[in-house]
Amino acid sequence: MIHRFFLLFVGMAFICMVATAQTIGKVLDSNKRPIEGVTVVMRTTDSTFVGAAVTDSCGAFSIKPTKDSYLLNFQHLLYKPLEKRFSGANAGIIALQEREFSLKEVVVKGELPQVKVQDGALVYDIANMAKKSTISNAYESILHLPGVIEQSEGFTLAGANGVTILLNGKPTSMTEEQLTNLLKNIPISNVEKVEVMYSAPAKLRVRGAAINIVLKNNKTVNSQLRGEIGANYTQRRSAGSNENISLSFSNKKLSTDILYSADYKKLHQGLDIKSKHTMNNNVYDIEQINSGYKRSITHNVRVGTSYQINSNNNLNVAYTAAITPNKKNVEKSIGNFSNSENIKTVDERMHNVSVDYSHGKGLNLGVDYTYYNSPSTQNFTNTTSTNETNNFLADAGQTINRWKIYVGKTHSFKNKWEINYGFDVSLADDKNSQVYHDSGSNDMSSQNTSSNLKEQTYNLYAGFEKDFGEKVSLSMSAAGEYYKMASFHKWYVYPTMQLSYAPASGQILQLNFSSDKSYPDYWSMQEQTSYLNGYAEIQGNPYLKPSTDYTAEIVYILKNKYMANLYFSHVQNKFEQLAYQAADKLSLIYQTVNYDYTQQIGLTLVLPFSINGIWDTRFTLDGTYNKAVDKSYHNLSFDRDKFRGIAVMNNTFKLTSKPDIRLEVDGIYCSPLLQGIYTLTPIWKVDSGLKMIFANQHAELRINGSDLFNSSSPNAKVNYKGQNLKMNQKPDERAVMVSFTYKFGGYKAKQHKAVDTSRFGH
Repeated sequence: MIHRFFLLFVGMAFICMVATAQTIGKVLDSNKRPIEGVTVVMRTTDSTFVGAAVTDSCGAFSIKPTKDSYLLNFQHLLYKPLEKRFSGANAGIIALQEREFSLKEVVVKGELPQVKVQDGALVYDIANMAKKSTISNAYESILHLPGVIEQSEGFTLAGANGVTILLNGKPTSMTEEQLTNLLKNIPISNVEKVEVMYSAPAKLRVRGAAINIVLKNNKTVNSQLRGEIGANYTQRRSAGSNENISLSFSNKKLSTDILYSADYKKLHQGLDIKSKHTMNNNVYDIEQINSGYKRSITHNVRVGTSYQINSNNNLNVAYTAAITPNKKNVEKSIGNFSNSENIKTVDERMHNVSVDYSHGKGLNLGVDYTYYNSPSTQNFTNTTSTNETNNFLADAGQTINRWKIYVGKTHSFKNKWEINYGFDVSLADDKNSQVYHDSGSNDMSSQNTSSNLKEQTYNLYAGFEKDFGEKVSLSMSAAGEYYKMASFHKWYVYPTMQLSYAPASGQILQLNFSSDKSYPDYWSMQEQTSYLNGYAEIQGNPYLKPSTDYTAEIVYILKNKYMANLYFSHVQNKFEQLAYQAADKLSLIYQTVNYDYTQQIGLTLVLPFSINGIWDTRFTLDGTYNKAVDKSYHNLSFDRDKFRGIAVMNNTFKLTSKPDIRLEVDGIYCSPLLQGIYTLTPIWKVDSGLKMIFANQHAELRINGSDLFNSSSPNAKVNYKGQNLKMNQKPDERAVMVSFTYKFGGYKAKQHKAVDTSRFGH
């Protein structure tokens, strides 16, 4: 595989040389660094206009001359204008001088992040963040936002029950893992800004909190071929790697991109269980030590085209595939109750085709089709302490066909009024099956299952936005949704409101209210059982209901950097997977269940500061009172509450300027937390990173250490109404990663609309 990527790299380098051979010139600053965004105008010596171009991220530009002698005029807001006479096809290196009002790096002493309000969203200056940190991609830019905390390579936003990631104002449609991979492949140089909305308007087709990543427009005046090739090596207990290559062609109207990446992972897992299991008034002491690994290689392919029909019409078409063949999960369990081995192999395949059309007068419509298939085979062997055996071979599968259709319309009026409305329809067909084959020792055919779930969601929305002068803005909307799954169907209404007030320069006050609904995974709603080992099993729950949450927040920002967020949320029918000791058999059953409701009230404080431009740090403190109530949890009603505290410190140290080397050290602590009838132990985590940019900003070398003390996974304890259980995890989270990326041909990665498989698989 390595030699193939080497040949691919050589081929791409050759393409780069061919593509850049026609470049007329390159614009640099006084420190010989490329300047992006310089307007270059070509005229003949008698001032007749010939053509124009804009420099790319490498400072390069290309214009086709018509005469041997010509004039080039260079314009940029931060640099003095320049006009020079040239002849021939190569203008060479052009150096621009900074204007006097341009701030040198040593002058900038503001503390980050800087934030402002725009259309009700909190907008963060990611370019400035990147200059003073080791931020390298879109994923890391989100982690540097106030109140955002990484959780199992996902995001939580303080005060929000969940957060949706948007790309250029559009919701993504992918699993958490796919979304993470995509964000990590978008370079920070292509991120224009990031917007945080604690209450997203209904016109975005999402509800609740949202983070919108706004990417730069990659279309170019002249045809351009760009590319990027990269690889990383990750060492946990076992090694992993990622190789990726991207090509992008663009001109004034057309932009086409091709992406391929191969991601290899092998993650070890372990869980020690000590269970005092009560059955028929007898207590059984059960101890099991579980260990194993998950191994997979995922091939991601994307071919996308964006075509600007004219100034008011734009068409986007994309094909996306994610193929994970022979995904393997192995678990061995030994103990005083049983000895077992569970080997499961899965072939996952996802194909998606999407078409999106937008009109400059506020019309947007599209269709999205997803096909997902995951056949699996499970080979299970188990011997109990009394020498009873249970061996079986089971085939299972999930096939999903899903259509999404959406139409939206926005009207803008005088006096800064805007009205928006639209609808979207989602239709899903989910087929699941599980068949046990005769192993000769026992007949389990009675547990064979086959189901076909049909899900229908119809959503209508309407809203308005209004700016009252420069200080006050208001956004209100409501969505009506009809949801049907099997015999369950219901109408819901989701109101949303956001009021922003800027009492003085650098101060922002926001009042947010949002409502949202979450849906459980398709697999968790199936009436079937999967065996993990001789003691533990997973049972589906066909009676699961969607959860509905209501959240209210008051956000105050001082001097565009210090932030306080007071929040309250109520979640009805919240669903979560819990383990309980069965009353009629010696079995630990994992099952997703609905609570009656959960509530939380909390306060988040964000305090950044900088020391001489060398050390930038930020403290984030969050305190939350949590309450969970369920009156019908396996006849074990609970009403529990607890305070939880989180402290986060992010530090970035500038080591050298030439080359640009920065060190980042981050730490987090979370106090004990309740989860249903569980009590989770406190966790803490330390990450570090070192980034060096060189080769005229074409190359980047990074060394990262994640969870250096392997301490970010909590243990669980249950001692509640006869349930007595301890679960100690043996995580494989500590990792060291070395990555190298090289950009050629002025490459800037293109944004992608992702594919929603968030409720697929198991």
